[in-house]
Amino acid sequence: LEVPAGEAGKTVETVGHCWNQLAAAGFTRSDLVIGIGGGATTDLAGFVAATWLRGVRYVAVPTTLLAMVDAAVGGKTGINLPQGKNLVGSFAQPMQVLLDPAYLASLSLAELQNGLAEIVKHAIIGSHGLWETISTFDSPESMEWYQLLELNIPVKLLISEADPFEKGIRKTLNFGHTIGHALESHFLHSTEPLSHGQAVTLGMLAETKLAHLTGLLGKEDFKSIIDLILRLLSPCEVTLPTIDALRPWLQGDKKKSGGSVGYSLPDSIGNCRWDIKVEETLVRESLDWVNQVRKG
Repeated sequence: LEVPAGEAGKTVETVGHCWNQLAAAGFTRSDLVIGIGGGATTDLAGFVAATWLRGVRYVAVPTTLLAMVDAAVGGKTGINLPQGKNLVGSFAQPMQVLLDPAYLASLSLAELQNGLAEIVKHAIIGSHGLWETISTFDSPESMEWYQLLELNIPVKLLISEADPFEKGIRKTLNFGHTIGHALESHFLHSTEPLSHGQAVTLGMLAETKLAHLTGLLGKEDFKSIIDLILRLLSPCEVTLPTIDALRPWLQGDKKKSGGSVGYSLPDSIGNCRWDIKVEETLVRESLDWVNQVRKG
């Protein structure tokens, strides 16, 4: 069953179509859903499997770097609503995740950078070894992807398995995503939507600046993180919207608790804190700074 590519496929309508197809095929609890494609497709397939007959088995076969290093690993599934990304979903672990780096040969540089953004995130929040390895490369074209996959996936798995329902340390995986998802949702309604990787890249720049402004992150680590993001991820030149334009998306963030948004911010390379409350004036300053830093 083919579904629309990318975020356009993560809709209530697509899920309903898939449910109808499973019903027509007579799917039972002993049957198996296999999701083959990028992260949006594995998100969708996982959610369909989690909700059909209250849950059937599911296997992910990610074909993009973003799906291999993040979306298909950890058990999060979900779809989007007009009000924001991944607002409807379920925690559902796949039976297996089957990775084949040979798929990466077909990807564009932009698509590779989408996945690399998540690898960089995992290094910043939880792995000195992964950070040191990434730092040795000058560009995405020079990356040894098999080596990076072997180093990256255990970081995501260890954090996910320690906190499967995101009550504590798993929140560190949201670094770059609070502002990143708000940007992605904002631009989803424009003529030039941001890819997930570009949104997270911009989100990591803004939230790294936030970590520095709040005093969590020292000057040396701040500079190292920013320099690596600018060198390897080529942040796009789109002008970030004001905090006033982003506020509805931030307030609609699924991670919000008790009426306020808690940010996940690094306090050093390889370590991250979560549920950090930040003054809106600092968010505004961070967004303005991102608009300036990409201009050199």
